[in-house]
Amino acid sequence: MARKKKRRKAYKTVYIACEGKREYIFLSYIKSVFIDELEANNIKLEIDDKRNNYGGNPEKRISTALKNIGKYEIVIAWLDNDLQITKKDILKQLEKFWCINRIDKEINLVDLKQLNTKSKNPIIILSMPLTIENVIIEALGKRSPKYKSEYTLGKNVDFLKDALSGIWGVEGCRDEYSYYVKNLTKENILKRAPKINSLDELFKILKLYD
Repeated sequence: MARKKKRRKAYKTVYIACEGKREYIFLSYIKSVFIDELEANNIKLEIDDKRNNYGGNPEKRISTALKNIGKYEIVIAWLDNDLQITKKDILKQLEKFWCINRIDKEINLVDLKQLNTKSKNPIIILSMPLTIENVIIEALGKRSPKYKSEYTLGKNVDFLKDALSGIWGVEGCRDEYSYYVKNLTKENILKRAPKINSLDELFKILKLYD
């Protein structure tokens, strides 16, 4: 008698187009920490990798996210919040996929994100208040440095990179992933994530909260 074939699990596929190498390393660590939970939730998570040079500017990342909408059930563009989307073709595509009217080309990323009221692909997650460095600093349980409002207009935000480097020290800067392994536990991530907008949003999508 022929053996019955085991049914394959129906996984929900999630894709993240992230803006830089630092985002890729950080999100890859998050994925590794919660790999059992993702498996239990039948979620397959893929993070945009070095084949795409880890990212680029927000427009390139949204463009990559748009190209992957047909391949995954949930598509996320993870962006810093210090620049704007100005290319008309990208805004036109967002209008189409989000089923909304004309998007003003002068719109900032926070307002752009809020237009996607029905959470249609691509979902934008912003590193708040400015860049991924803020997210990592808060995830590590440290206080983010104060900043001037004009930095949100695409000005120099190197002070955030300097602040994170000060926390890491020389050894941590050489190998960011290993630093997370030693200094960022699952328990602390779960404790702090609800207070970090970008992580809170991602964790709800991935069903990592009880």
